[in-house]
Amino acid sequence: LSNKRRAPTIYQLKLISLDRNKYSGKMVLNLTVKVHPVVLFQIVNAYERRNLDRTSILGTLLGTIDKNCVEVSNCFVVPHSISPQDGTVSIEMHIADTMYKLNKQVHPSEVIVGWWATGFEVTSIAVPINDYYARQCPNPVHLLVDTTLRSGKMGIKGFVQVDIGVPEGSQGAMFSPVPVDLTQYPPEAVALKTLVKTRMTGKVEPKAELPQITDATTEFEDAITLVLSYVEDVLSDKVTPDNSVGRNLLKLVQAVPKMSREDLDNMMSANIKDLLMAMYLSQLTRVQTQLNEKLLMTSNNIMNLNN
Repeated sequence: LSNKRRAPTIYQLKLISLDRNKYSGKMVLNLTVKVHPVVLFQIVNAYERRNLDRTSILGTLLGTIDKNCVEVSNCFVVPHSISPQDGTVSIEMHIADTMYKLNKQVHPSEVIVGWWATGFEVTSIAVPINDYYARQCPNPVHLLVDTTLRSGKMGIKGFVQVDIGVPEGSQGAMFSPVPVDLTQYPPEAVALKTLVKTRMTGKVEPKAELPQITDATTEFEDAITLVLSYVEDVLSDKVTPDNSVGRNLLKLVQAVPKMSREDLDNMMSANIKDLLMAMYLSQLTRVQTQLNEKLLMTSNNIMNLNN
């Protein structure tokens, strides 16, 4: 790494011999990366707003680390430039530090977990950039997002850097792929479903509580039908059983509370009654507020006429 700076705010990275043992920890190969949809939206939005002379952009990934699982819940862009003469990568560190400190004030639990870039393959500049992020966090994750839709869809790939070479000899690095899964919070799931339903019209109309319950019940019924069909196909040897699906079904069955059908019906009936009562009270409050406004307006008009 070259610490020469053209300006106090620029950090330069070059492809030269690196002391990896100083900055790299023990590599976790059985790592799983979980990405929230808001991260992908931010990356696509930053790519659409880039300068026209830029073919790719990069930035910092924020999230949490739990054993061998990295959950990416936020990100931001870090401006950079590549010298055409010697391939030096310049990163504006002051912007990266400022953005991280500002995000830390809003989300104290989020830490730097890696970096992201747009493109369809890992390029040669990934090594020095990854070494820079290795100083910010152990074993940084590299998330590669194909915003050009080269394969017909937006490809999402995850990598971790693995050191290779001969002891006391030539050393290098390679990026080993890691599985990437999409995860979401309940509000994100609602937003995504709304986007899917309105992707053609572009109009979003809020729904009342009962239609939402109806839609959720229909989706739940369809999911149960699909699971039952899969189980019947496995039992009849039409489909090869999947161990991961079996474990998930076992967890699902164990999560169901042990109660009789009557108790379940009573619980659902009580919840529906509570929902209807809440809707009735909210409607009653809205009507009372509107009547109060009209009464006040009428009284003010009468007072003005008398004066």
